[in-house]
Amino acid sequence: MAKLIVDGQKSYIEDTWDLEDFRSVADGYDTETFTDDELIKAMELVEINFDANLGINWDTIEAALDVIVWNRKRERDNADSK
Repeated sequence: MAKLIVDGQKSYIEDTWDLEDFRSVADGYDTETFTDDELIKAMELVEINFDANLGINWDTIEAALDVIVWNRKRERDNADSK
C-alpha cells in the first residue's frame, strides 16, 4: 500500500487506506456487520487517534471497528435501561 512519490524536489511515501480496506477487516467479524457510514466513522477514529509510532495497520483499523461495536452495544444498553 505504501508508494514512494518523487515530485520534483520533494519525495515522500504515501500510504493510502480506503473504504474497501476497512470493509475487508469488517468482514472478519463473525457476528457484526457495518454500514458504510460506520466504516467511515472508523476511518475518522483512525485519523483522530493516529500515532506515528504505530502508523495505520490492520490492528489499528480493527481497534477502530471495535470502538464502533462497543459504542453500538453501549447505546443499546442505554436504550434498554430506559
